[in-house]
Amino acid sequence: MKTDLYSRMYSRLEDLIPELSSISAPGASFYASPRSPTDMALFCSVASCSGDEVELELAKDEVVGGLEQAGHWMKFRIDRKTRTARLIACQTEAAYETIHGETIYPQSRHLPLNSFAVNWLGILVHLQFAFRTIVPAPSFN
Repeated sequence: MKTDLYSRMYSRLEDLIPELSSISAPGASFYASPRSPTDMALFCSVASCSGDEVELELAKDEVVGGLEQAGHWMKFRIDRKTRTARLIACQTEAAYETIHGETIYPQSRHLPLNSFAVNWLGILVHLQFAFRTIVPAPSFN
């Protein structure tokens, strides 16, 4: 088993999303319910999927104007063939910002932000969060 940062990140995502290996199309959505009444709910959606490469967006509940809504938090690029994952965008205090590709962050910031992400995913695993598939309601049309 690989133990580098990006392999550990993949492993944490796999622990949190049991269906990770079978995701086959964009739009799939997952939900992890709050562990207590004061805890946050977590949402995960597949932004893109092409073969073994998947982009996942992780979001948490936020209260805006007195209403709860999902707020962007982290976005990952996953390679199921190499069993690695990288943080490609994250929510900062100021805005939702891209950290890979066209980026405002210098290369020297990628490792600390990915380290933060893998540690945070580890906390979610430790707290026993688990994402379950959201099944769309049947259409009556």
